Amino acid sequence: MLWTHDGAHHVSEKIIGGWAFETLAVIPAVFVIFILIVAGIDPSAISGTLAMVIALSPIWLPIGLAVFFWITWVHYIYYMFWFKQEYVLLEIQLPPEVEKSPLSMELFLTAMWNSGGESTFIARVWKGQFRAVFTLEIASNEGQVKFYLHCRKAWKNILEAKMYGQFPEARITEVQDYVAPINFNTDDYGLWGAEYKKTGDADALPIKTYIDYGLDKSPDKPESQVDPISNLVEFLGQIGQGEHIWMQIIMRAPKSNDKKGTNWWYGFGTSGNPWKDKAKEKLNGITKQAIERAQEMVADDAEKKKVGSRGSTLLSGGEKLQVEAIERSLTKLYFECGIRVIYMARNENFSGINIGSVVKFFDAYNQPNYNAIMPTRGSSDFDYPWQDWNSIRENRVRRNLFFRYKHRAYFYVPYDQVPTLLTTEELATIWHFPSSVVQTPALDRVPSRRSEAPVNLPI
Repeated sequence: MLWTHDGAHHVSEKIIGGWAFETLAVIPAVFVIFILIVAGIDPSAISGTLAMVIALSPIWLPIGLAVFFWITWVHYIYYMFWFKQEYVLLEIQLPPEVEKSPLSMELFLTAMWNSGGESTFIARVWKGQFRAVFTLEIASNEGQVKFYLHCRKAWKNILEAKMYGQFPEARITEVQDYVAPINFNTDDYGLWGAEYKKTGDADALPIKTYIDYGLDKSPDKPESQVDPISNLVEFLGQIGQGEHIWMQIIMRAPKSNDKKGTNWWYGFGTSGNPWKDKAKEKLNGITKQAIERAQEMVADDAEKKKVGSRGSTLLSGGEKLQVEAIERSLTKLYFECGIRVIYMARNENFSGINIGSVVKFFDAYNQPNYNAIMPTRGSSDFDYPWQDWNSIRENRVRRNLFFRYKHRAYFYVPYDQVPTLLTTEELATIWHFPSSVVQTPALDRVPSRRSEAPVNLPI
């Protein structure tokens, strides 16, 4: 079980994580030591086990080979389908005046939710079809901050129409990939990057969103609003010549948004919905904790039973906030997401002081009683001398981060990883157009408002 994702995660995080030893290196070593100890105590147990394994090989060997070849086949057809798709990068020039709340962006993201493309078993396992993958991006190249949307070319016109429906003054242009001109190599470039995920035990517990910041309301004085993205834009705009900071959220709709299976295991549907199941566990755990805390203050058993029957009325202010946030999340559509942030520059321009800000890239949304988005993989993996020698592994991680960012690779083989789940509300909080109050020159806005010519102009 230690070689499963959950088992390996438990070992690496709870047992050996403090020493930063690699799970894949430690577990086999522990297994070999265990075998040697058993062989020293009872050699016949080892020989008997080997004899049993060999005797049962006509049963387990064909099954193992069948699973191996099936997984290899699915990897191949998904890989081929991926590279047959034509993708485009859309640059979104912000409207000169943004007076709408992030709710408008949430409506746009809700319209993007589409789980089609894997309709039949044949489509999945013979044609290799998979759901559409979109990427929301904010990129700062030498201090010029721009918003991008990466998608299949077939989706271009649909997404443009939906975006113009919410922001008619925006300007959407198909552009060359800003990553393509950079010939990255570890000799000439410094790179620090990471992939991020929610750190809480339930993805349905959201980060602090625009609703919690009060951005869903229209105050008399817009300048009094506090938009966390303004700090992010200012940080992105302060970098200098030869420096680049890129953020991408690669996302796809889950296979279903109900109690059915939300994913496929190599063409076969899985059961259960971790999104709702973990949310239910979290809500039950909050209520149980509140009851136990109240019962500790009562000595009589009869009174303890009465206290236990009061349930949610015992919640503290922070617990009530968490319950309300989770219940609000459960009413939203959500996406499976992969999050990356990269800071890169030529060696002579690389500034290590920016690394700390990249680590804390999402700190404005990480508040007490809410979930947090923190680095989970990437350059942050190497803190101890025994983890790397002569930067061999770190350079490989840098190359992989750049390659996967460039190809927007996160889902499907050979780059598939475990996603984090974000609602449309959370996504709209991280990726929305700053209001006109944010006057930083780093933002790329349409120079002036566009309007139709008067109908009574003489011809």
